[in-house]
Amino acid sequence: MNSKRCLTIYFMDGSEMSLNFPKQGGNPLLLAKRVQEAIDANQIAIEIDDHLYVIPTNNIKYLHVSPMPEELPETVIRGGSLRN
Repeated sequence: MNSKRCLTIYFMDGSEMSLNFPKQGGNPLLLAKRVQEAIDANQIAIEIDDHLYVIPTNNIKYLHVSPMPEELPETVIRGGSLRN
C-alpha cells in the first residue's frame, strides 16, 4: 500500500502550496472525525519540515488531497466527476 499522501492548497489570491506527507496513522473512522473537526475549526494546522503552519480556511479556495482518505465524514458527496 502506498503511504505517500499529497495535499495542494489553492488560495483565494490564486497562489497554491503543495506538500507531501506520510499516511496518518490511527483508526480510519477516527480520521473521518478529525477531517470534520478540521473543517469546523476554520483553520488547517500542518507540520512541515519542523515548522508549524496554521492556515485560516477563509484564505483557502479549495483543497486537493490524493489519494482520498479511506473514511470520510458522512456529509461528503461521493461518486462525483469533474465536468468542463
